[in-house]
Amino acid sequence: MPIAPQFHDEQRQRLYKSIRLIVFISVLFLILLLRLFSIQVLQAQLNIRLSQENGMQFSILKAPRGLILDRNGNVLARNRPSYSIGVLPYKIKNRRTVIENLCKIRDSSGAAVFDSVELVDQMRRAFSRRFDVTRLKEDVSLEIVSIIEEHSMELPAITVETESRREYLLGLSTFHVLGYMSEIPENQFDSLKKTGYHYGDMAGKAGLEKQYEDILRGKDGQEYIEVNAYGKSLGPIATMPRIEPVAGGNVYCTIDIGLQKVASDSFPDTLKGAVVALDPRNGEVLAMFSSPAADPNIFSLASSLRSKNWAAIALDTSLPLNNRATCGTYPPGSTFKLISAIAGLAGGKLTAESRMPVPCHGSFRFGARLAHCWKPQGHGSYGLVDAIKQSCDVYFYQVGLRLGDQLINQYADLFGLGQPTKIDLPMERAGWLSGEAEYNKRFASRKWVWTKGLDMDLAIGQTQLVTPLQLANMAGALGNGTTLYRPFLLKDVRNPDGIVIMHNNPTVTRTLGLDPSFIETMHKAMLAVTEEGGTAGRAQVPHVPVGGKTGSAENPHGEKTHALFAGCAPVDSPIIAVSVVAENAGHGGSVAAPVGGALMRYYFTHNPEAMRIARAYADHESFGKKEHRTNPN
Repeated sequence: MPIAPQFHDEQRQRLYKSIRLIVFISVLFLILLLRLFSIQVLQAQLNIRLSQENGMQFSILKAPRGLILDRNGNVLARNRPSYSIGVLPYKIKNRRTVIENLCKIRDSSGAAVFDSVELVDQMRRAFSRRFDVTRLKEDVSLEIVSIIEEHSMELPAITVETESRREYLLGLSTFHVLGYMSEIPENQFDSLKKTGYHYGDMAGKAGLEKQYEDILRGKDGQEYIEVNAYGKSLGPIATMPRIEPVAGGNVYCTIDIGLQKVASDSFPDTLKGAVVALDPRNGEVLAMFSSPAADPNIFSLASSLRSKNWAAIALDTSLPLNNRATCGTYPPGSTFKLISAIAGLAGGKLTAESRMPVPCHGSFRFGARLAHCWKPQGHGSYGLVDAIKQSCDVYFYQVGLRLGDQLINQYADLFGLGQPTKIDLPMERAGWLSGEAEYNKRFASRKWVWTKGLDMDLAIGQTQLVTPLQLANMAGALGNGTTLYRPFLLKDVRNPDGIVIMHNNPTVTRTLGLDPSFIETMHKAMLAVTEEGGTAGRAQVPHVPVGGKTGSAENPHGEKTHALFAGCAPVDSPIIAVSVVAENAGHGGSVAAPVGGALMRYYFTHNPEAMRIARAYADHESFGKKEHRTNPN
């Protein structure tokens, strides 16, 4: 019986389907074989490298920050070892589990080490930078480190970082000079990353720490470390390139640690103000203290403690962050009479014997104004030297009228008042020299104009603003009689082996060009201020001629005047110049001069060069020990 054609068609269709299936399967196997050949043969080296990289991690080797030392090599700021707990987000598969495991960790007292709410927020921020290590806990104890290591299997991607934190040995005493450090704000990181900073790095935020950040920070190194599946380090990979970190330079500053302690200890802790001591032969700052201050070590604490302390500092109405030595501006009061005097001598308006037409009877009338002297019963008739010694206001009212504002300010400018000294610190205020042009400009909105009577106030230092640093520089320049230097704090930079790699040389900002006879007159007057009956007897140094001037500046913000003192020693060839400003403290002679005297007495009994000078003066009978009687101005 013949086979129906329909049967043959069905057989052929089944055959074709089988052939197509076989071809399809064969092609799949061929593709698979080709892919395996490509992976195992053609791309073998690439995949071996990728496999290795999956078990390695790039690691930053932090450069040790340079030390800050005083002029004699005493350490002021150093580094201390510290541990922090971090997270590397891209290694985490289950964020919630890691958070739960971290929250289970307890310290020896049973308290939780991590806060769940805080951890959630930290993890959220960490995942915005998946490939950067983000700190979760700072400055933790070795006990916590051990617990983390013991539970490494349950804490994938949680790392223990070894780092250093800044330690300031004198605390509050050097806060405004050294400054402090803090973590780089996240909104600044992207721009600073280009200069070699890494996420979570600390940087100087004030003082020398900020001014010389580039010198102190050094240069970070790098290495590759082997890690396991949980992101834990198994050590460096010897075959991978390693770049060693370069330690930061050690900054030797001009500060004398002993003198700095005297400045902070002798300044009344209930008062606000500043103390500055410098070497008028070159501008080196020997001591700089501002009160009140903050402890810079609090900025090296863990973030929770740091935030708490920072809030207290930021809300403190006494402004402890403000360096009053460089940014505090005050009327100079009677210390400015030295400038009025040298302006009169150099301008040909005064001589050492000049007496004013009107003797001091406790007040001076000019037009409808009756201007008082600090001494109600008056001083009588004096020459220039005695007028400075007694700080007679009536005498200098008439000096102001005789000289005028332009001549007085010409010499105030010559001695660097009312302008930045350009000291090597991040912030400094200029102050302000009053006078007809500046006064009319400043108070134009109030429609105030300069009058001749204001020349009287100008001459006694009641209309202008200066900084304590400017006052010390002025006193030193009057002492040396020839040169005004730029004050500076950086003396040397040395590498870790102690080799000097940079030396800071003095910079002359003014050559005074004054007649030596005028300087001699000023020396006599400044010396008279610290002698018997002068206003600054409490600034005396045994056997050493100290020159100076006190001041009591009017204070619109308090009942008491600001107390000031500016001086130098030895007066005719000074090696130290000092200024003291105490806010709302009263009289310069009773409050500021004793602080200045304490600094100079310490210096002449502890500094070898100063001690030799003191002994030489002691051999001269003119400078025996005297008993001083003082008046308070």
